[in-house]
Amino acid sequence: MSTPSKDDNINTTDGKVLSGPASKPPQAVDLRSVMRYFASAVTVVTGALETGELFGLTVSAFTSVSLEPPLVLMCVRNESSATKLFQKSMKYCVNILAEDQRPIAEKFSLSGEGGRFQNLDYYLGSGGSPIIRDAIGYIDCKIVEVIAGGDHTVFLGEAIDVYAEEKKPLLYLNRRYVKLE
Repeated sequence: MSTPSKDDNINTTDGKVLSGPASKPPQAVDLRSVMRYFASAVTVVTGALETGELFGLTVSAFTSVSLEPPLVLMCVRNESSATKLFQKSMKYCVNILAEDQRPIAEKFSLSGEGGRFQNLDYYLGSGGSPIIRDAIGYIDCKIVEVIAGGDHTVFLGEAIDVYAEEKKPLLYLNRRYVKLE
């Protein structure tokens, strides 16, 4: 089992630290110690309530599940305020970020919902969730199943609208945002 180090910090372009070493005691199986080396695309998953309140967060735990029907899933920590908001709205939009959109990923990684959509170029998709302009693409979904999964909640979504264009992605690897070379 590895010991957390200063390399566990994610430093933003403005010097803020988004997260640091794990504060919880080591687990029998430290899944984080291996998953940090699994590169994943960076997404910002957004949603909206019937009241018009917008919410969202940066998510790296996202994948496709099925082509027929078109299903994707994302996982959110149970302690995140977004977990209850997604359960209430029963919809979400996965925005796949391009390599120049790191500031958006950083903004949506911060605690709390306040100010995330301020000065963000977005519009509401056909499902009612915010779609971030200039992203590689999006998958607008209605939630068809919510599954308890340990310290996370799994949201299975059926795609109702999609869009993509070829751009270089923003990636997350070893607790850092990286670009393809």
